[in-house]
Amino acid sequence: MHFVPRFYLKRFLNHDMQVEVLDFKNERIATPKGVGGICYGDFFYSQQTGEVDELGQIIEEWFKKMEDQIAPSLDPIISKLLNNEQILPHEKWMLSLLMSMIWIRGPVMRERINRMSDQIVKQINTVQFGSQFANSILDKIDIEVGGVTSAEIRKAVKEMLVKQDYTLEFDNTQHMLMFEEASNYANLFNAQHWLVYISRLPEKFITTDNPVVVTVPKTDTAYDPTFLDRKHYFPLTPDICIEATYPHKSSKKTVQRKTLFPGNEREVLSLNLLLAGHSHQYA
Repeated sequence: MHFVPRFYLKRFLNHDMQVEVLDFKNERIATPKGVGGICYGDFFYSQQTGEVDELGQIIEEWFKKMEDQIAPSLDPIISKLLNNEQILPHEKWMLSLLMSMIWIRGPVMRERINRMSDQIVKQINTVQFGSQFANSILDKIDIEVGGVTSAEIRKAVKEMLVKQDYTLEFDNTQHMLMFEEASNYANLFNAQHWLVYISRLPEKFITTDNPVVVTVPKTDTAYDPTFLDRKHYFPLTPDICIEATYPHKSSKKTVQRKTLFPGNEREVLSLNLLLAGHSHQYA
C-alpha cells in the first residue's frame, strides 16, 4: 500500500514519466522509478507491518475511497491557483483533506506516535517504580503470575524501570486509530492562513516521502504550541507549495499567493531544503 498516494506522486514525474529519487538513507541518487515503486510498504496498514490481516485491508479500502474523492477535484483547483483565480471555501477544504490524509498516514507519523507512546509508558513506569508503591505493584504481579519474585530481581527490575534502561516495541494500533481524525485535522489545516508560493522559475518544488512538513515555533511557556500555532508546508505540485500558518483575524483572505520570479531562486531552494530535511528517506 502506498503511504503517499500515487495520484499525488504523478504530478512530480519527469519527462520520461518517472520520479527522480534522492535516497538519504543510502546516500545515493537512485535510479528513476515509476510511482508504483516508491513510498510503498507491503501491508503497511496491518496491525503488524508486513503481515496481512483483515483490518489492514479495510483501512486500505478506506484510503482508496478517500483518494477517489479527492483526486478528480485537484486539476481545477491547481489551475485556479496558477491563474490567480479565487479559491472557494470548499476547494480549500478539499486541499486541506488531502494534506490531512497524507500527513497522518506515513511512516514519519507512525514513528512520532510510537516515540510518544514510548515516552509516556516509560515516564509512568519511572514514577510508579520509583515510589513507595513499587513493591505493592510487584506483589500484584506475583499474584497474577503465581510466583514469588526474589528481592534481588525486584531491585534489578525497579532500577531498570526507573532508569528507563529498556526498549519497547509497539504495533500499529495507535497510528491507525488516528485515521479516524482525518476530517478533524482537515478542519484545522483549513482554519490556517495559507500563503501559496507559485514558482515561475526553472527551479521547481520537490516532494518527499513525508510531504506535509511541520515546524514548531519556540515558546516561553510550559505548553507546546497548538496545531494552529505550528507552520505546515506542503508541495502540491512542482509549481505550487503551500505554507499554512496561524490564522490572522485582520485578513479576510485566507489564501494569498506569492509568485516567485527570477531573483527569487533562493526562496525555492530554502523551501526545498526544509522539505528534504523532514523526509523519512526519499526526496
